[in-house]
Amino acid sequence: MNQRKLSLKISESLFEQLQRVAELTEESIESIAIRIIAFRLPTLTREAQELNEQLNKITPDQLHGEIG
Repeated sequence: MNQRKLSLKISESLFEQLQRVAELTEESIESIAIRIIAFRLPTLTREAQELNEQLNKITPDQLHGEIG
């Protein structure tokens, strides 16, 4: 499998949460982050596709004019 490198800057509190889970599971922080991303990605993709489909169904006559 081809791999690419990704560097992230995250908040201290998020890092600490990842660190706690890593300690509990005896896995690396990187492994935990990858698992979380892999688990959540299909749902985010589906949600984005559904939103785009809904937005594409909006016609100009469905848009409201400016409210003064």
